[in-house]
Amino acid sequence: MFKHAKTYYLITSGCTGWAPNAARLAAADSIWGPWKALGNPCVGKDAGSTFQGQSTHVLPVPGKTGAFIFMADRWRPKNAIDGRHLWLPIQFKDGKPFVAWMDKWNLGFFDR
Repeated sequence: MFKHAKTYYLITSGCTGWAPNAARLAAADSIWGPWKALGNPCVGKDAGSTFQGQSTHVLPVPGKTGAFIFMADRWRPKNAIDGRHLWLPIQFKDGKPFVAWMDKWNLGFFDR
């Protein structure tokens, strides 16, 4: 969960064992709700599987107001030692957060 401007957002996902699912985004004016479902915040290739991951955390970027990093786990049941993590910047369009795949990025992304 994170707060941007005056809105609380929550990014979650469904559960199909170890298989990745589409992420789910909800918003509310109060942490207590009511919450409104806004669909999948991920866009682009592999968005329907949260880029082959499962949402785990949203990290506020220290020193950057309104900047957040979406974090997800990539589970590999056939080779559990090869589990990976996804860190992608959360972007906003018309006040709504979204996450797009990027092969490369750095914290300078938030300086734009």
